[in-house]
Amino acid sequence: MASVATPPAAELWSSIMSAVAPSVSETTFSSWIETLKPEKLEDRVLTLLAPSKFHREFVEEHFVPGLEAVALENTGEPVRVRIRVQGAGEIPRQRNLKFTTTAPAKHPENVPANGHSVSAAELAAEANLNPRYRFENFIEGDCNSFARAACLAISDLSRPTLWNPLLIYGGTGLGKTHLLQSIGNRVLSVRRYDGIRVRYVSSERFTQDFIQSVRTQQGSDFTDKYRNVDLLLVDDIQFFATKERTQTEFFHAFNALHQSGRRIVMTSDRPVHELAGFDERLISRFDSGLVTNVNPPTYETRLAILQDRAKFENFPLPLDVADLLSTHITSNVRELEGAFAALVAHCQFGRVPATLELAQRVIQEKTGKRTGRPPVELIQQTVADYFRISQDALRGKTRKKEIAYARMIAMYLMTELTEHSLKTIGGFFGGRDHSTVIHARDTITELRKTDEVQTVAALNDLERRLSLGPIVRTSM
Repeated sequence: MASVATPPAAELWSSIMSAVAPSVSETTFSSWIETLKPEKLEDRVLTLLAPSKFHREFVEEHFVPGLEAVALENTGEPVRVRIRVQGAGEIPRQRNLKFTTTAPAKHPENVPANGHSVSAAELAAEANLNPRYRFENFIEGDCNSFARAACLAISDLSRPTLWNPLLIYGGTGLGKTHLLQSIGNRVLSVRRYDGIRVRYVSSERFTQDFIQSVRTQQGSDFTDKYRNVDLLLVDDIQFFATKERTQTEFFHAFNALHQSGRRIVMTSDRPVHELAGFDERLISRFDSGLVTNVNPPTYETRLAILQDRAKFENFPLPLDVADLLSTHITSNVRELEGAFAALVAHCQFGRVPATLELAQRVIQEKTGKRTGRPPVELIQQTVADYFRISQDALRGKTRKKEIAYARMIAMYLMTELTEHSLKTIGGFFGGRDHSTVIHARDTITELRKTDEVQTVAALNDLERRLSLGPIVRTSM
């Protein structure tokens, strides 16, 4: 008897599919994701049914981390995804799909005649890779987990993949280059002695090399450089737009690599359907594998990036300072790292510690704006001072009426003035549950609506002290 999905499983799986669909190509989605059927959701484990053992193994290898990340985003709690085979059905027939498994191209192993192996740094330099870009120091979050999982999967050249080519798109400074070069560094690390050749190139450099080969009549050198590799990594393909001869050359290089089972990974600042000025032949090839995106980092990811950089640089970064930078530098990772570098420079050159005042100065330098969102500790300190209680009492367990009221005020201000989740805000008050924060927010909101004198006066004064002016609300 066929299994029937329980409503929670079906509902969760439907929301996961809706979130994943825009991140992968239509062929990939219909072949691998849509064919999975929800069976049950028990103890935070979502069980899906696959039509065959191969289908199950392929999804486990390439998709499960991304699916679990989406499930976490939808439910707010970790959900494991398990795949089991239903019956012994074969994988559905797929059209225009080609498995690729990479055997090394015909070139010598990375061992010179004197018997000494080539170092990893030398291999990275030859491939034009920055050895600093690795999966190990790439901060994963909901904004990039699926793209990272795809990059990890395609970096395993020993396994067949449908994700060829892989195209990652997203705005400037979101980590596309980091992921792209991480693939190359992982391949060179794992397959160091296998004679594997990797080539990383920006679209601009590819164009310059092509023009130079035409001028010097050294077309064969150019061909060997970009067609006799096992993995080609091309950054910012959008700059190929309107360059007809360069596009033609890239088209031929793409075909030569793809037809021989070599792998191609590209990045772009926009999705395939928004790439203007391209030959339709190239557009169809870009869209023939897996297309996925990276989004601007969430607050939690931004905070983790800063803490990781501080640890790497052995720089003492107070949590309130990291919170302030993470709250205000929101557009991309590059700008956030630039703000961190500026903060470190101010501290080292001025021989001063990292403080909120210094962080506010850096933010103003970087954005041209004064900080508009106070950090958590400043809200707690301001509320505690206003009600003449200690911050320990505000964060503590006491249920005295006056302290509980002040605590609700502080929680309310944090829900209105910061990007923290309800769960995170609860954590700032002795690990309280998110339901406590919801109760505080709703209680103070109702008191303010009814013009309760004490609450209105307190909020107006606190908002003035936090230099924010009245809170602007949007109608729901």
